[in-house]
Amino acid sequence: MLLATKKDLKGVGKINGVEVVKGISAYLGIHMSETLLLMRRFLANEFTTKRIGMQFDEWMQLLPLVESEFLSQKDLSDRLVKEKTTVSRLVDGWVKKAWVKREVSPEDKRYYHLRFTKKGKDVWEKGLPIVASADSVFRKDLSDTDERDLYLLLFKIQSSVQLAKEKK
Repeated sequence: MLLATKKDLKGVGKINGVEVVKGISAYLGIHMSETLLLMRRFLANEFTTKRIGMQFDEWMQLLPLVESEFLSQKDLSDRLVKEKTTVSRLVDGWVKKAWVKREVSPEDKRYYHLRFTKKGKDVWEKGLPIVASADSVFRKDLSDTDERDLYLLLFKIQSSVQLAKEKK
């Protein structure tokens, strides 16, 4: 995987008013995606090595349940940006592993709320030290100012994407 160089960042011209750059990694979204993939691979390897009983992808998919006491499968589907059938299969697997239980919604008997079981919460929490350790690796060469600036820039990018999404 190649990272953008200063040479890559120099434009080669415009096509239909859009600046075209050399090297696909020079596009911010591509560069950020490559960085995210590296970080996810690192974490996936750490989870596999530490053998906590859960893969990193499973850990991330369960994150919305940690953030919300009760969550419907539809809400989980929206949060994960996955099809309802895909989420249904994920939840079936979690129920089978006794990580999650489905509870009938008291407001509407047609819907289920998802809730962590003690076992699920315990296994999920085993991932926290791994994530914390990886985070220190990711931050290793960042000063406090770098870190603050990075969070600010990421917030600006997220806001821009949300605004663009709302306009469509």
